[in-house]
Amino acid sequence: MLGFCTCSFSAEPRKQAQPRSYLELPTSGKFSAIPYVWERKGQRKHLIVIGSRHERDPNSPIFARIEAIFNRIWPEIVIHESVAPEQLKTMPRDQAIKIGADLGFTVYLAGKYNAQIRSGDAPEKDEFKALLAVYPAEDVFVFLTSQRLIGSVRNPDLKIAQAEYSSFYQDYLVKNGIPKRHDWAQWNGFLKAYERVVGKPFSRETWRPIFVNPTVSTTRLNQVARTSDIVRDRFLLAAIQNALKDYNRVVVVFGGWHVLALEPVLNDLVVD
Repeated sequence: MLGFCTCSFSAEPRKQAQPRSYLELPTSGKFSAIPYVWERKGQRKHLIVIGSRHERDPNSPIFARIEAIFNRIWPEIVIHESVAPEQLKTMPRDQAIKIGADLGFTVYLAGKYNAQIRSGDAPEKDEFKALLAVYPAEDVFVFLTSQRLIGSVRNPDLKIAQAEYSSFYQDYLVKNGIPKRHDWAQWNGFLKAYERVVGKPFSRETWRPIFVNPTVSTTRLNQVARTSDIVRDRFLLAAIQNALKDYNRVVVVFGGWHVLALEPVLNDLVVD
């Protein structure tokens, strides 16, 4: 079942609309439907914002639901989350999903429907700079490593994480602005920093994805996660506004929490 918000128009947008707090996102009724769909159609412009879930099962019904929306609007441009690796653009459907989850499927659909693609996410350098302006570098380092190397799964394969850690630290974190420190360059340095920030040792058994969940407050990492998402949401909103200047049929596929957080601001958009 799809959750739809098809909004009516007023002569002037509501003033000073603010995003929802990630601690106060709605979770019941129509808001619990995945994908959650926000839609507005004007005389020339048609905008659909799809709140998705990061699934890697090609048989998940979410993908058929998303494609039905593409088939209805035939978008000219698709705005997606994160950065789309070039190889995703030529992969078959199931492989794109297994490798890139909903991002992979979004890129696959854009190709199928001959639409342009554009990332609506914050560049890492901008995001990291914003986080470092608010939080201690160690908190930001632990958050980014936990969320983007360990990931939002229970019982992660730490052999893989440990093997990839050195390149992740140098080529992703340091390259995009995280301070270069000798004690962080090795996996053991991350483990020590994690224990200082989270207050408990890191292991496959003790790791919980909820630690980097922006909708709760269980560790110091949750607040960093909220700020990260707020920064990313600003870039997403700007990307939507820019796309509407150049295209008439615009589809956005982003994580569902981002769409729910931005919905009050989306309701103020003028789509003519």
